[in-house]
Amino acid sequence: MPRLPEKERLHPAADIPVVWGLTDREKSVLSLLRRTGPLTRSSLIRESGLSGPAIFRVTEELAGAGLLMIGEAVAEGRGQPSNRVALQGDAAFSIGLSVMSDYAEAVLMDLGGAVRAVAQVTAPGMTQAGIYANLTGFMDDLVARGMLPHKRLVGIGIAVAGYFIGEGDQVNPSPELEDWALVDLAAPAAARFGLSVQVENIASAAAVGEALLGVGRRIHDFVYVNVASGFGGGLILDGRLRRGRFGNAGELGGILSNAGLPIPTLESLRQHLISHGVPLAGITELVEGFDPDWPGLDGWVEQAAASLHVLAKIAGHILDVQAVVLGGRLPPALSGRLAEKAAFDHAALDAAARRGRAMPLPQILPAEVSSRAAAVGAATLPLASTFFSLLPVAG
Repeated sequence: MPRLPEKERLHPAADIPVVWGLTDREKSVLSLLRRTGPLTRSSLIRESGLSGPAIFRVTEELAGAGLLMIGEAVAEGRGQPSNRVALQGDAAFSIGLSVMSDYAEAVLMDLGGAVRAVAQVTAPGMTQAGIYANLTGFMDDLVARGMLPHKRLVGIGIAVAGYFIGEGDQVNPSPELEDWALVDLAAPAAARFGLSVQVENIASAAAVGEALLGVGRRIHDFVYVNVASGFGGGLILDGRLRRGRFGNAGELGGILSNAGLPIPTLESLRQHLISHGVPLAGITELVEGFDPDWPGLDGWVEQAAASLHVLAKIAGHILDVQAVVLGGRLPPALSGRLAEKAAFDHAALDAAARRGRAMPLPQILPAEVSSRAAAVGAATLPLASTFFSLLPVAG
């Protein structure tokens, strides 16, 4: 396998431009290590399906490029000791920006998927200029503190709440995001920051984050449900984001509205709680101060779970996914409660089914990535496109 020219290789102590040209096999090994954490070379052989010589060559190449750390040999069972291999988190970084109707957040992520820094970058009027100015301040502060070697910054992922209209990266968001509506987003942002920029909708970005850092580490086919001020979803099949023809696969709210079912958003929850005497000025206050004992919460959970149960049944019948994952800005205690309430009674389904065996339906699970999943997911986009295949490539 050809080695990268010396001038294009990243040495951990250096801050030089990097040109990445990774093969599918190299990406598959990086993807496996990101999903599992450090492994020995012996474990890599078993998990990847690659031969011993292939794993040795790939890991040596990736270590030489500064992307992997090769540690001491570790004894496993009766075989010879095998070197432990891990991602070099400091090798590359990305910025993720999520823009919602009332809230914007940025994260700094390293190659290993660790979030190194978080900042709220909300601006009056939710304008591009205001949010980008706050994002620039966040990045400048990281550079000044030595947390972000700029030449190791792969790019910026931007997730915007809205649907694509089929023309490039133009998004049609809610009225609060008028400044982001129906305009090209990637090219102007790339020119402003001097970096590669990828644009995705909020739910699909969050689904990518969950695929790489959460449920997706063990489940490769799932529908991600993004519950925030709005309601949407992202589709992960065979470990990869499926965007659809126009980038809108997973627009789940339309299914519920056309079926006459209530759409469980955090704004609907906020209004419901206000009607029960819980004063909440906004969704951020709801998320940060969530109390599972709020009056009226049980009623909203019942109604929301009924809608989610129907969506999960549709996902099972149409897509045959293994799971429906409840995430977005849902507080963990609430997503767990909804997942439990909306779950299928598989024993009852079997009892009523043909020959006592019902068609398999998906698990309903709470997301494992935090409520900042959209920003985390946005940050994974430039890293994933550069370094990861999301699933190992056999061969």
